[in-house]
Amino acid sequence: MNIKLKKNALFIVFIVIFSQFSFSESYSLGEEAFRTNRPHEAIVHLKKAIDSGYVNPNSYIYLGLAYYQTGQLQNSYDIFMQGVKIPGTNKRILYFNAGNTAFAMGNLKQAEDMYSLAYVADPNFSEAVLNRANARLKQDKLENAIQDYMQYLIMEPEGKQNEQIRKLLMLLNEEQAVRAAEEERLAQEAQRLRLEEERIAKELEAQRIENEKIAAQKAAAEAERRKKLLEQVAESLQGNESTNFSAGTEGVMGYEYENELD
Repeated sequence: MNIKLKKNALFIVFIVIFSQFSFSESYSLGEEAFRTNRPHEAIVHLKKAIDSGYVNPNSYIYLGLAYYQTGQLQNSYDIFMQGVKIPGTNKRILYFNAGNTAFAMGNLKQAEDMYSLAYVADPNFSEAVLNRANARLKQDKLENAIQDYMQYLIMEPEGKQNEQIRKLLMLLNEEQAVRAAEEERLAQEAQRLRLEEERIAKELEAQRIENEKIAAQKAAAEAERRKKLLEQVAESLQGNESTNFSAGTEGVMGYEYENELD
C-alpha cells in the first residue's frame, strides 16, 4: 500500500514537473517568436503559457506587444493592465506600454493617466514624462504639456530630441501669448458689450418711465375732460330761467288785501 502511494506521489510530481516544463517551453517559444518578428505565432504560445498559470513576468509585456503589432489594440491594452495586477511584473513598463496603446487608440486622457502611473512607478522614467507631455498637448492642455517638456529637459539634459523640444516650447509659449492676448481682447469686448447693454437698458427704462408718465398725464387730462363735460351737461339740464323755479303756491288758497296809502 505504501509502495502504491509512493508511486502515485511520484507520478503527480512527474506530471507537475512535465507541465511546468511544457508551460515554460510555451513561454520560450513565444519569446523566441516575438524576438524574431513572428507576433501571430508569439501570441499563441504566450497566451498558452499565461492561461496555464505559468507566469513569467515578461509574458504580459511580450504578449501585449505582439497584440499591438498585429493591430489588436484593445487586447494589447487589456493584457498590459492584467499584467500590472500580477506580483513581480514590471509595472513601469506595463503602464508605459498601456499608455502607448491607449494613445494609439485615441484615448488620450487614458494614455495620460497610464504615463502618470508609469512615472509614479519610476520617478526617473523620463520617457513616460515625454509621452505624457505629448498626450497633454494633443488634449490642448498647453500649460501642463509645457511643464512636462521642461521637466524632460531637466531629466535628460543631453537628450537627442532636446533641440526639437526647445523649438516646440518656443512655439507653445508664443501660442500661449497669442491666446492670452486674444482672451484679453475678448474680455474687453465683453466688458464693452456689457456696459453698452447696461446703457441701453437704462435708456429703455427711462423711456418706459417717461411713456408711463405721459400716459398717466393723458389719462388724467381725459378724466378731467369727461368730468367737465358731465358738469356742463348737468348744468344745461338744470338751467337758470324763472319758469324753471317753483314759488310753492300751487294749491294755496288766495286772499285779498288792500294797500292803504296815506
